[in-house]
Amino acid sequence: MTADYFEYKHQLPSSATKAAEVDVKSASASLFSNVSYSTTLLDPDNFRAGTTLHVSARGIGLLRLPVPSSELQIQIFHNDGSLAYTSTRAKRCSGNAILNHPKLGDLISSTYFFGPKRKPEFRSAQGRAGAGGDGDEIKACGKLGSRSTTFTTPDGQMFEWSYSRKNDPLGKRVNVIALRRKDTGMILAQLIRSDGTRTEGTTRCTAGNGGQLILDQEATSYLDEALIVATCLMMLKKEIDRRRCLQIIVLGAAAGCGGGC
Repeated sequence: MTADYFEYKHQLPSSATKAAEVDVKSASASLFSNVSYSTTLLDPDNFRAGTTLHVSARGIGLLRLPVPSSELQIQIFHNDGSLAYTSTRAKRCSGNAILNHPKLGDLISSTYFFGPKRKPEFRSAQGRAGAGGDGDEIKACGKLGSRSTTFTTPDGQMFEWSYSRKNDPLGKRVNVIALRRKDTGMILAQLIRSDGTRTEGTTRCTAGNGGQLILDQEATSYLDEALIVATCLMMLKKEIDRRRCLQIIVLGAAAGCGGGC
C-alpha cells in the first residue's frame, strides 16, 4: 500500500464537482442542512469544519438479548442528502464489511472480530498496485479498559479515535468521538451525537448509533476520507461489542441467581 496506498482517493470527486452534481432545488430540499453543530464541536478555535457526513447507523438498545446487530447495511449521506458511502455486511454473524462509493464501487474491506485482543483490519478493496499484498493492511488496536482506538498507516503516521462529552447550550449532554493525529493532537474528524444529530429513532442510550461526522478542512491531507469513515464505523461496532458483553454479564448473573434460588 505504501506511497500509493488507497490511491483511488485522487479519483474522488472534488468538493466543487460534488456541488455541481447536486441539484438542490431549495433550502428545504436538503435533509440535514438545518442541523447546527457549531456549539458542540471540540476545540472550535482550531477545528475548521469542512465536509459534513451523516452516518445513519441504528445501533442496538439496552434491553435485548446479546445477539449480533441485525443491521447489515449502514448508509452515509452528504449534507445535501445524497448518498456518499454504503457499508455492507454479508451476514449477521460476521463483523466484516465492505465500504462502497456509489460511483467508484468498493473501496475498503474491513475485517472485524467480536471479542478482546482481536484487531480490526482494513484493506483497499480495489486491487490496485501496492494493495492486497503483505503488509498493506491497517490494524487498529485499543488498550484494555480504554475505549480509545489507535491505528497506524503504512507511512508510519499514527491516529486515534477517542471519546469526549460536551454540553449543548441547553445543558444537554453531547457525545463526541474524535479522530486525532497522535503526534500533534490535531482533530481531523468528529462524530457528533446529540438530540439534533444522532440517527433518527435512536437515543443517547443506544450503542453504536450514528450521527453527524464533520471533517476538518485539512483532514484528507493526512487520511483518505473513506478510511476516516471506515474507522469511524469500527468505533460504532466496538460500542455494540461492549453493550453485548454487558448484556452477557447481566444474563449470566441472572442465571446464576436463578440457579441459586
